[in-house]
Amino acid sequence: MAGTVYNPPMPYLGGIPGGVHDGTKITIQGTPHPHHHQHMFTINLKCGASLDPTVNNALHFNVRFNEGTVVRNTCQHGSWGSEEKHGGNPFQRGVPFDVTFHIKHNHFKITVNGRHFCDFNHRIQMHHINTLHIDGAVGITSISFGDKGGHGGHGHHHGHGGGFPQPGFPQPGFPPAAASFSPPGSMMPPGQPMYNPPVPLTTSIPGGMTPGKIVSISGIPHGVCQRFTINLQCGPMTGEDIALHFDVRVQLPGNVNQVIRNTCINGGWGQEERQVPYFPFQPNANFDIMILAEQGKFKVAVNNQHFAEFHHRLRPLNRINTLNVSGDLRITQVRFQ
Repeated sequence: MAGTVYNPPMPYLGGIPGGVHDGTKITIQGTPHPHHHQHMFTINLKCGASLDPTVNNALHFNVRFNEGTVVRNTCQHGSWGSEEKHGGNPFQRGVPFDVTFHIKHNHFKITVNGRHFCDFNHRIQMHHINTLHIDGAVGITSISFGDKGGHGGHGHHHGHGGGFPQPGFPQPGFPPAAASFSPPGSMMPPGQPMYNPPVPLTTSIPGGMTPGKIVSISGIPHGVCQRFTINLQCGPMTGEDIALHFDVRVQLPGNVNQVIRNTCINGGWGQEERQVPYFPFQPNANFDIMILAEQGKFKVAVNNQHFAEFHHRLRPLNRINTLNVSGDLRITQVRFQ
């Protein structure tokens, strides 16, 4: 299984497609921020899609500029093991890097900019690893998941977004791209797409939700698809407040072809909204969902047709800073505008 994620907003938390086994390769390209109050960045290979620090972390790879070291460690059952920090620090602030984690039977083989940097012996069995987490003073341009010799040529290289049409804009009430300008000095350029991110996906919304902000998700439900869910939520952890829970039930027993909208505040769910003008989702068929934040409500369009409105129950809007997508689908593109 191979796939590439481009320009993910930080922090990044995503599943590893196909899991991890002997021969899995994960390559990350990015640039440490040249001037940043944080003097480090971290790449974690974890055993669960959670930012909870007590979740087992098979490889904690912590680049520390102020100490000139890269610390490697494992966290198991909430406690850290012994640090390994030999080898200096091959990363430089402001200089692009390319780091590859090649997972072998007994250890991780780590190369930086094409040169072998270190090995790290497995302290947690590799088949438990299913999540990649990146955080800190770094910008990431691409994350590639590859497999040397694992599954042979399935031709599954959905890379570079070559075959994906740019999603268009639904007419009623959605501003054209030019209207959603970003103020000077704002974060990343609007509309920088992320292609083929793994599912489940948890990613920050650059700048948070504000009136006029559009979140676009393109994807394909699996051939056997019970449900998939899109959450606009207040932080990356499970259990956070969810401003918009958009739950698509395709073949869920007793709940066929429904789209449930709701809000969860302090662990309590509100009143469900279920009425839909049509059901736009089919197994193996592309869809484009666009969620526009307005002053009083979210407007949702599917495949360029108005689909639903959902009045805000959670304020202020800028608390909403994380997109979470999970379930029986492949995501082809995510963009924030």
